[in-house]
Amino acid sequence: MWADNEAEIDLLGFDFLVDGLVVALTEPRLLPLTVGVLGDWGSGKSSLMRIAADELREIQREPDSEGEPAVYPYLIVEFSPWQYEDHEDVKVALMTTVLDALATLLPEAADEVGRLREFITRLKRWGRRIGRAGTSAAPTVLPIILQGAAPDLSPEVAGILTAGAGAAAKEVNDALTEPGSEPASEGADEPLPIGDIKAFRAEFEKLVASIPGGEAVVVFIDDLDRCLPETVVDTFEAIRLFLNTPKTAYVLALNQNVVESAIDSRYPDLRKADGGGIGRDYLEKMLQLKISIPALSAAEAETYINLLFGELHLPPEKFDEALATVEENRKASGLSVAFNTGIAGEALGNIPDELAADLGWAAEITPILGSSLRGNPRQLKRFLNNLLLKHRSAARRDVKLKLPVLAKLMVLEDQYNTDFQKLFDWEMAAEGKCPEIATAESHARAGSVLSEPGDEEDASAQKEPASTKAEPGVKRNSSAKETAPPPPPSDAEAWADKPHIAEWLRAEPPFKGVDLRPYFTYSRDKLSFGVSASRLAPHLQQLLTNIQSDVDQNRRSHYSAFAALEATERAQFIEALLDRVRRQPDSVAMTAAIELAEQNPDVVQPICEALVRIPTASIAGSTGTSAVRRLPRDHAAVIELLNHWEASENSGLKTLVSQARKAQAKKGTSRGHVG
Repeated sequence: MWADNEAEIDLLGFDFLVDGLVVALTEPRLLPLTVGVLGDWGSGKSSLMRIAADELREIQREPDSEGEPAVYPYLIVEFSPWQYEDHEDVKVALMTTVLDALATLLPEAADEVGRLREFITRLKRWGRRIGRAGTSAAPTVLPIILQGAAPDLSPEVAGILTAGAGAAAKEVNDALTEPGSEPASEGADEPLPIGDIKAFRAEFEKLVASIPGGEAVVVFIDDLDRCLPETVVDTFEAIRLFLNTPKTAYVLALNQNVVESAIDSRYPDLRKADGGGIGRDYLEKMLQLKISIPALSAAEAETYINLLFGELHLPPEKFDEALATVEENRKASGLSVAFNTGIAGEALGNIPDELAADLGWAAEITPILGSSLRGNPRQLKRFLNNLLLKHRSAARRDVKLKLPVLAKLMVLEDQYNTDFQKLFDWEMAAEGKCPEIATAESHARAGSVLSEPGDEEDASAQKEPASTKAEPGVKRNSSAKETAPPPPPSDAEAWADKPHIAEWLRAEPPFKGVDLRPYFTYSRDKLSFGVSASRLAPHLQQLLTNIQSDVDQNRRSHYSAFAALEATERAQFIEALLDRVRRQPDSVAMTAAIELAEQNPDVVQPICEALVRIPTASIAGSTGTSAVRRLPRDHAAVIELLNHWEASENSGLKTLVSQARKAQAKKGTSRGHVG
């Protein structure tokens, strides 16, 4: 298994991104520089920054005089604002972290560092007094200070930031000069913040410039998109107000959309002319360079997963050889699979049997896994960890689970829970080796045979009965017997016709003839058990499965079986069905419940009572329309349900129910129910 944290070795093929970042940070003409490493959660931002930081640490320059130590021109500082936001002012924490690194490197500059620390102490006290002045003041004043320290802000954003600032500025000034406030030094009033800012920047610039052989102080800031809006803005303000001086660079890992939203949330009253927030413009001004991490392609995801297994099974020296091979393959074709069973065999000779086995089944499951997890490295790694955890847990109990079968089942569970539930219901009703999975696999694999252009037309022509064909120029015999319409697909065939299910069914290994019940013991994190799995008799479990068919004709053909049940079984069945409805309001179970209530007056009450308890945000508008059309409108429980939906905050549901009720009222039907 693999640790879920940033990697020190590049398994993702991000070397071209690392190179771009290192080149930018080592170009003196670009300094001072703020770089954004942009990507989704789990995309590899932290790993990329860590690898780049390690490369910068290794850069050294030979001394000018013999006997002097080598010079390392880049001072690397690492900081996570997320770790400080519950304890202290993040601006103060960031500035203190940078000063601590400088103090360690420059012990002879203790006096200069001390003066800067004194300012930080005053800044902390000033921040507390701003807080006493009122929370409305700081969000307006700080952008004004930001504008003064960063005059390159666009005129539009600058105008927004200064709007309405007078009253807030006066409030802060009053707080700074209120009776009883402590002066910064004995016999002197505390200077205004903007004066301290200029003094701090000048002193900080001198300190950085005094580093022997120093090219830059590079600060890597991670976890920004985990932080509260105040922390996000405070981090940027610390950089631009105080620390953004020559020979400095700041690299921030962030999800752009999350951070933009945080800035908008921090300044909700500051809007552009079009009504939009300032987050995007703010971030554009903060970041001079952006490095975006792309999602892994299918081939890159396969390479990454295969390398994880290589790291697991190969000794260190062999794994280093594998990495060297992968690097060469990526240079030749960066978007092709760079490591698999064949490549491993050629590069390493004999490979461990465990690695060969894992690479074999991973090759089948990776295309589905890579697409469903959108090429996210962290999610891929977590899936594999979860897989191995379940497999090893079963082994401790002497339960024999085959990894390929478990992996394929977990893909369905992880990505398509409704379909996973359907497979579980079939398997439990059949008590193992269910016929539906065999039918679905045969249907999906037969459908993959037609691959050449025109095959579909040829197959259609071959299926056309001879009696319906006519020679060119010969008119068809209108009296000829028309071909009967094809029967509806079975539930299993309809299930297999879903594109994602067809792809999943065609992947190895096949499930036909496999008893999946032991696998469901270990792969059922998202299952809905309820009554269906615990108390229903086998024939009721089978009916529960049948009555949730995606094919309307098939589903409705089983309603008569429900009507024939005795009262006790009907109550048990409805309880089980409603348990599924509560857990999955957007499933076929909801449709079946409404249709059963239409035909069986005795179940209207419990079904309506259950629907009232479901949050209206989870109810689709189509469900509301169906309820108006099908449920008996003069039933008290139905009236209460529809009134509840019409009064809800779900505007779509509210509108559809209201319109459907008006349409039904216009019909003036005299029947006891609407249909």
